Amino acid sequence: MIDKTAVILAGGKSSRMNFNDKSLLKIKDKRFIELIIEELKDYKEIVIVSNKKQDYKYLGVRIVEDILPNKGPLSGIHSALNNATYNECLCVACDMPMIKRDLVNYLGNFKSEYDALVPIVNKKLQPLCAIYKKNCLNKIESYLKNDIRKITLLYSSIKVHYINEKELTCCKNIKNQFKNINTPKDYKELIGNNY
Repeated sequence: MIDKTAVILAGGKSSRMNFNDKSLLKIKDKRFIELIIEELKDYKEIVIVSNKKQDYKYLGVRIVEDILPNKGPLSGIHSALNNATYNECLCVACDMPMIKRDLVNYLGNFKSEYDALVPIVNKKLQPLCAIYKKNCLNKIESYLKNDIRKITLLYSSIKVHYINEKELTCCKNIKNQFKNINTPKDYKELIGNNY
């Protein structure tokens, strides 16, 4: 077991998905959030951050709400760190249904002196499939109180270890694992590929 908290951030408005909750979309009779939970099973604790607790009660995992609502995913990370049993949290977006155990376990087992562990895939930072430590809390809270919501802006004020794509060769189909399903078009393509 991995002595960290795995967190699914499910608090977004899903505006690009015509306000259909992305976490509840289905692939082959399983909801995105169910698929993600299956891949996180090696973590000692799984938490969902959402302001719609009733939608997720059936999953049997702890659900927490945003402490500072309506401030985006950084607020979800803030709530996760405040509520986590463990010092480190793997935070995963609910719109990443192709994420697999090989990736989340690689991140969870990575040892380093850092405040955050952030993959770089497809030449982009991946802040919503990254590990954050509780010692980031004061900085995050300060950013949110000053209405700074962009997660990557936080990285200049904390110690970040970046993992490049080459380091993730142990993970199969790594580019697909980081694909976000944000729009109806993305969802149709996913279903069309018979995931």
